[in-house]
Amino acid sequence: MTEAFTLGVILFSVIITILGMPIAYAMILCSLIFILVEGLPLSLMVHELSLSLNSFTMLSIPLFMFAGKLMTASGISDRIFDFCNKAVGRIPGGLGHVNVSSSLVFAGMSGSMLADVAGLGEIEYKSMTRKGYDPDFTAGVTLASAAIGPILPPSLPIVLYGAAAGTSITGMFLGGILPGLLIAFTLMVYVFIVGLRKGYRSDRWEGWRALGDAFIRAIPPLLAPFIIVGGMSFGWFSPTEAATVAVLYSLFVAGVVYRSLGLHEFIDALFEVAMSSARLLFVIASAFLFGWVATFGEVPQMLAQFIQDNIHSAALFILVVIITNLILGAILENAIPLIILGPMLAPIAEYQFGIDPIQFGVVLVFNVMLGQFTPPIGLALFVMSDITGFKVSRLFWAVAPFLVPLLISLFLMAYVPQIILAIPHMAGF
Repeated sequence: MTEAFTLGVILFSVIITILGMPIAYAMILCSLIFILVEGLPLSLMVHELSLSLNSFTMLSIPLFMFAGKLMTASGISDRIFDFCNKAVGRIPGGLGHVNVSSSLVFAGMSGSMLADVAGLGEIEYKSMTRKGYDPDFTAGVTLASAAIGPILPPSLPIVLYGAAAGTSITGMFLGGILPGLLIAFTLMVYVFIVGLRKGYRSDRWEGWRALGDAFIRAIPPLLAPFIIVGGMSFGWFSPTEAATVAVLYSLFVAGVVYRSLGLHEFIDALFEVAMSSARLLFVIASAFLFGWVATFGEVPQMLAQFIQDNIHSAALFILVVIITNLILGAILENAIPLIILGPMLAPIAEYQFGIDPIQFGVVLVFNVMLGQFTPPIGLALFVMSDITGFKVSRLFWAVAPFLVPLLISLFLMAYVPQIILAIPHMAGF
């Protein structure tokens, strides 16, 4: 009876979310209904909501968000774009490659897809359209390149998944390095092909001296990911302490090195991060409560039994997980599958199919993050809509061709484990 009712509650929460209720309120309402019907004390709900955020690791989420916001507010993205333009702008496809490589660099500071779109999107879109690039192609490559953000360290979704599933966050950070480069490579191959077909002219090569000058100006932001990941790899600080280091380093670069961060920009960044992190942490708390309801109702056991009875190979299991999360990513807030499904699927992947938890975690994070590009929830589409003025439907069709290289990257990560595990294994994970 409890199991059937739990499944009913989960289905009901999905339905009312689709009908328009905010996902956090939907999960809390359904959890409340479950607790009342089961005759459990209401104090359990308060306990689970508060306990979920009583975590030292969770503190890193607003800190990493703040570090990325400081980098964006101080105009560092302009220096990154200039350096990447000098380095790869002359390749056929021109500014499309600059777009991808800029996101590759920026991802090592922001750790967020939305931060990448918001921080680099406007300068990338205006620069490309001014040079005669098709607006839809420009919007598509800007969105697709932002997919690198959640994979390269420091990644907020990886922190979230690692805290929920109990997987090593440092190991997953290291595991995301090669996949991030793989995503950039597949996107640049596609941009190269489109550039040749449409005759996009590359920028004129300005010489090694200009490249060297641009590199020197971009050194401080380029060092950020090495400091963060290196410090965690050598055991100098934990992920949360690394987030603190990231904030301090961002303040130093923006306020002292470049002197481009004033008091007004600092206060604005503080306010935006406070609001954004409050919304995100409220969703996280409600998701942890909903996950507790599912666990109490023995949904993980039912899921494990169903998989054991019907899925008999690791390859098929990964395929089912990928398809399921592509669908869920389109209709749910991306944090929900990571928090609720992650802890359920991770033990099955490891103990039933022998899949390394670091590999499974990185694949699941990237898998879920692709939902940022699909309506109705796709938040990246809404951010890009503010920049371009395009309708969300037009932006979806603009980014749709780029989903091919992104999905190729996803399946390579899923079925070639060493792409993810090579660097963590070298580091002892």
